[in-house]
Amino acid sequence: MDVTGGRLQYMLERLNTSSTVNVETFGAVGDGITDDTLAIQAALDLAHSSGGGLVQFTPGKTYAVSTFLVVYDYTTVYAYGATIKAIGNSGILRNFLSSETFNAYEGHSHIQILGGRWDGNAFNGTTGSVTAETDVMNFVHAQDITVRDATIENTSTAHALEFNAVDGGRALNCRFLGYNDNSSDASRQFSEAIQIDISVSGSSSIGSFDNTPAKNILVDGCYFGVSSRCGKFGRAVGSHTLASGQYYYGIQIVNNRIEGTLQEGVRGYGWRRSVIANNVISGTGYSGIWLGIPNPSTAGYTATSYDLTIQGNTITAPATDSAIRVVGYSGASIAQVTVNGNSINGGSTGNANGIQMEYCNSPVVSGNTLASVQSTGIYNVNSDSGTITGNTIRGTASNGINVSNSSGTVVSSNHVRDASTNHCIFIGASNDFLVTANRVVNAASTGAGIRLGGTATDGTVNGNRVVKGTSQNGISVDSTATGCIVANNDLSGNGWSTATALAFSATVTTSFGGGSTSPGFNRVS
Repeated sequence: MDVTGGRLQYMLERLNTSSTVNVETFGAVGDGITDDTLAIQAALDLAHSSGGGLVQFTPGKTYAVSTFLVVYDYTTVYAYGATIKAIGNSGILRNFLSSETFNAYEGHSHIQILGGRWDGNAFNGTTGSVTAETDVMNFVHAQDITVRDATIENTSTAHALEFNAVDGGRALNCRFLGYNDNSSDASRQFSEAIQIDISVSGSSSIGSFDNTPAKNILVDGCYFGVSSRCGKFGRAVGSHTLASGQYYYGIQIVNNRIEGTLQEGVRGYGWRRSVIANNVISGTGYSGIWLGIPNPSTAGYTATSYDLTIQGNTITAPATDSAIRVVGYSGASIAQVTVNGNSINGGSTGNANGIQMEYCNSPVVSGNTLASVQSTGIYNVNSDSGTITGNTIRGTASNGINVSNSSGTVVSSNHVRDASTNHCIFIGASNDFLVTANRVVNAASTGAGIRLGGTATDGTVNGNRVVKGTSQNGISVDSTATGCIVANNDLSGNGWSTATALAFSATVTTSFGGGSTSPGFNRVS
């Protein structure tokens, strides 16, 4: 990595001034023992008084700091090859004095942190001095904040990096290593490595508490894992606080590697117009990716989320909960969600679905590949006008696809096979559905390739290919289903009798001309 020459000149050209200072100019020693806080702060203050500048650390040295350093507007901190280590009981860097107050995005802005190992030095007070609930880096009420090529490690109880009421925060090619929950009751198991936050009392470090949310945040090319001392973060990236009527938007979480979390890998809480794409996520305690909103009946929350894309992610073996889960509420559904091209493999418990869409409006679940899911592959519940198309689902422990309590769902062109319990495709308590052009193979010995369950109403099952394997039935219909059409499906070559291939406990139309004789226009022999 070129840490001098051309790169340094490029950074200088981006500044409003040519002011450059090495922290050793003011007496920083860099031996990892001497407290260099005052010397480093003097260099940051010089950049501030000069209208901006570049503050350099010497590669190969370790600078000890006993309390938060404050970085101001138009300052670049250039720390490639250096280590900055907390030796007190606080974090390392922030963009405000505790006495300052800002509104909206009007705080100290246009800041770059380039390189460096930022050691939060957390653990138990003997090994690692920091046990307080503290961020390692904290940016509040700001615009245009970049943290690039940095390693932030050993975080105590709070966050490695916080973007609170920040417009244009970027974490690029960084490494986030190691978290220790030092709360007295172990109540911070949810804490994010990168928190995307809002300026409310109890969440923001300084005022004003004006409900300003973070927006236009980019986390790209980062790694999240353990350190040599501390364990997994609660979550890699996410939010857990909101104010009524507010939301975060323009959030992009892309191209990251998340290797183990206590809870979710990515948790989008009240996000809009946001993208989670091309991440590799494994070993999460809960969902790999979770998007949702507060319960409006208990939180007094009026806004909802929409325009969300979850695309191209690889998720392996969440311990509990669905690998991808999108959750709204009755009367506050999440609209325009696309879950496309993701690869999901495995899960540790029976409640770990592959993809779960709950109280969503017009969700699209397309082109995903799921294998060895420990419950249902794709679960669409209380979600109207959904499209489930072009997915490949193999080896689920329950249904391959389950549509429940939903209206207007299209299930098309999916390849579903080897459901070890229940059915390849199940429609329950739903209406106005279309199940078409799917290939289903080998449902459970007590299940069906396609099953219309209790109170399935006014739906069509048309043009599907059903292959027996161990399935008990090809297409079965519950006695409470009404107004359904099952026509033009191919169940041939399986050795079924007509009554076994088409097990109808209710009257079903088997011809678009209106007939109900079995097999009608379905092919069995």
